[in-house]
Amino acid sequence: MIPFYNFKEIHRPKVEQELIESAMDVIVSGNYVFGTYKFEEDFADYVGSKYCVAVSSGTSALHLGLKSLGIGPGDEVITVSHTFKATIAAIKYLGATPVYVDINPHTFCMDATKIQKAITPNTKCILPVHLYGNMANMEGICAIAEAHNIPIIEDCSQAHGSTFKEKHAGTFGKLGTFSFYPGKGLGALGDAGCIVTDDPDIYEYACEARSWHETEVGFNYRMSNIQAEFLRVKLKHFDEVLESKREIASFYNKFFNDVYTKNVQHSYHIYPVLSNDRDSLIAKCKGKVELKMHYPKPVHKTPGHIAPYHLPVTEMISSSQVSLPIYPGVEWQEVINTVMEHNT
Repeated sequence: MIPFYNFKEIHRPKVEQELIESAMDVIVSGNYVFGTYKFEEDFADYVGSKYCVAVSSGTSALHLGLKSLGIGPGDEVITVSHTFKATIAAIKYLGATPVYVDINPHTFCMDATKIQKAITPNTKCILPVHLYGNMANMEGICAIAEAHNIPIIEDCSQAHGSTFKEKHAGTFGKLGTFSFYPGKGLGALGDAGCIVTDDPDIYEYACEARSWHETEVGFNYRMSNIQAEFLRVKLKHFDEVLESKREIASFYNKFFNDVYTKNVQHSYHIYPVLSNDRDSLIAKCKGKVELKMHYPKPVHKTPGHIAPYHLPVTEMISSSQVSLPIYPGVEWQEVINTVMEHNT
């Protein structure tokens, strides 16, 4: 059977040996925290930002990022419901309210044309999610944000290596947040995340707040040194991974509708297709190709986040989306044959 994800293909022998060597270097050094600066420099250079702050997860990056803008109770954050629930949880950690807008049916990302009507005097942030390796229409979103003087935070947890008009995800707004969960495009060997920004005040705040801020309660949101070194190794080889995934996507695109935004260089963290009978497709492919769902319920319809929104595109996509395996070495022809045989 073709698995949905195969970490051994990402950690090929050469990369695996470098990971082992980097782990040994950290072990021998005796320094296990407060030593992530080399990775921070490498990743900031990779995305084209001035600063990077390494933290413990993508969720903690979102939480600190929102807090760095002073967002709190009574404030509203415009975002989407077609995302992983961590996006919304981070808003609620601060007592703020998520205000959902629908997604574009062709990109599965925030529909910029829906933002204007969602803006109120309480709107303190616009938080687009770059989903599946695709990016939201940042040109349209930035124009609205600038017109109303509303800061943007980009959730880039699935957009490592994605660019809009050759500008990397996370570098359009006040800050961008990334997750390095193992299954992400650029994944650690455990939980990890980061904030990227050009703003020195946000950078200084995040550096302090991730490790018990002196004048606030603070948080224990540090990234461990060993994860930072693992990420440095994998970042060196990341362009090879992206090239391979984009090549596989080019074959998929001949048979399925590609999900992309104009002017975006897609990183294909996930390759989504739509099915009129998702459950049947997944069941029929079982034992041949492992398929997944991202995300079968919009966040506003999940326990703990129930909210009275009508988001027709979000709800349609959530009810029919299926993810195909896409990673270096995947047997893409077998995936195509199996899915085409059983999709209706």
